[in-house]
Amino acid sequence: MNRILDKEPVNTSRQGEFDYLKGFFMVFIFLVHAYQATSSNEDIVIRVIYGFATLSGAAIFIFVMGMGTVYSRRSEPKILAKSGIVMIAYQYLSNIAYVAALSLPYLFVRNRLDDKQVYYELLSEYLQFINIFFITGIIYLALALAKKVKLPAVGYAVAGLLFAAAAPFIAGRPVDIPVLGYIVRIIIGEDYFVTFPAIYFLSYAFLGVAFGHLLQRVKDKKAFYSLVMPVCAVIALVWWIFTVKKYGFGEEFYIYLCMSYSHPDLFHVIASIAHVLLFAGVLYLGDGAMKKSGAIGRQVLYYNRHISKYYAIHIGVFFVIYGFHKYEGFSSLQCWLITALCMIVTDVIVRLYAGLTEKKEG
Repeated sequence: MNRILDKEPVNTSRQGEFDYLKGFFMVFIFLVHAYQATSSNEDIVIRVIYGFATLSGAAIFIFVMGMGTVYSRRSEPKILAKSGIVMIAYQYLSNIAYVAALSLPYLFVRNRLDDKQVYYELLSEYLQFINIFFITGIIYLALALAKKVKLPAVGYAVAGLLFAAAAPFIAGRPVDIPVLGYIVRIIIGEDYFVTFPAIYFLSYAFLGVAFGHLLQRVKDKKAFYSLVMPVCAVIALVWWIFTVKKYGFGEEFYIYLCMSYSHPDLFHVIASIAHVLLFAGVLYLGDGAMKKSGAIGRQVLYYNRHISKYYAIHIGVFFVIYGFHKYEGFSSLQCWLITALCMIVTDVIVRLYAGLTEKKEG
């Protein structure tokens, strides 16, 4: 172990494998959301892709976010708290944009709608929508507090495991205190418009911080991943065998994957992180191939660099397409086609915005 780890932080540069990992998963997000954002029925291919993605997905972004606070030079409590408030505000600003994206087509299709109630239900849901930006904000605030009290690296690991173990007993509890009750409910996920309860994902962030402290001490990453990957592969395999044995391969299995994705228990958290580290190890060992891939590798890294913009904008693009389809779902083939269209349109918008902001900063 002394051959792999140093007593002091020595691995303090950017960890490229996690940049690639986040960028790659943006592609999966485009495809999965083509179905979810347009209320389309998934085919077997998408169910397999989504089922596989539930073992990583949001966990990647929250885990890496926690890890990033160790590497960032801007991780003081005040800065983290400010970032938390900004991300919460970003959630509600994006909600306004989502409502606008849903409403624009309505002006053109309202006279052809058989059921206008669908449109009004969508407005009600997305005005209050709680998603990845909100939970990121809450987590930043929690990390700011942990940083303020100078929680040690082992403390983050213990806290992460405790959050994972305790969350199933706290989530969804009714809270009837005015105002404060509403805030608590959207954190623990009692309301229907909460897609990811923040309390469940605190575990990924805190364990990410603990892992970040460990990774900083790694002086031989090849040896590190050669040691970690087999262990992670065994954990992942055990999880899949246990889950398939318990739920089979039918509808119950898919329902469990969907539920455990947004409401992971301790076993699921450990399995998810095992998947994340396994993928990261593959990308680290395949770094040469990624660099040789040229445009593909550059696009993946560009996704990572502007991941928040891509995430926020692509949903609005899907909503516009959905609205002009009279708020009706698409066939599977159509979902694949609108995925390609959304990727192109979103990329153009992000690059135009990035180009304008970079010129102003320059």
